[in-house]
Amino acid sequence: MTARTHISIEVADLDVAIRFYSLVFRTAPTKQRDDYANYRLEHPGLHLALEHIPDRASTNPYPNQHFGVELFEGEELLEWRNWLRAVGIDYMVEEQVTCCYAVADKFWLTDPDGHRWEFWVRTDEADSMHGETVNKA
Repeated sequence: MTARTHISIEVADLDVAIRFYSLVFRTAPTKQRDDYANYRLEHPGLHLALEHIPDRASTNPYPNQHFGVELFEGEELLEWRNWLRAVGIDYMVEEQVTCCYAVADKFWLTDPDGHRWEFWVRTDEADSMHGETVNKA
């Protein structure tokens, strides 16, 4: 069975959000209206909807809430980071992080509305929920 995860997020400035996500996912929206845009992506399998809410606060009120894209090859993670660096999107790298009973290499980015995204490759299993984190720029 083929599937695609759907995520709908509120954005204060639709044009800014479209520019950001078009760079992150390397494609234009699949559908765009005055108050809405969406991306129907094959890789990652994601249907991301952006809903324009002009008075939305640009901060994430839930700092531990985030969205994630699990990748399966370290080369793919590096390729994604290189792309983001080339287009000027800031991100934070973590290597060999223990979280959720797994060890992973990952990076984090934040969209203009404060939504946090985690991209990672699992490298091993772990016996604890959390462990030591190595942050790199």
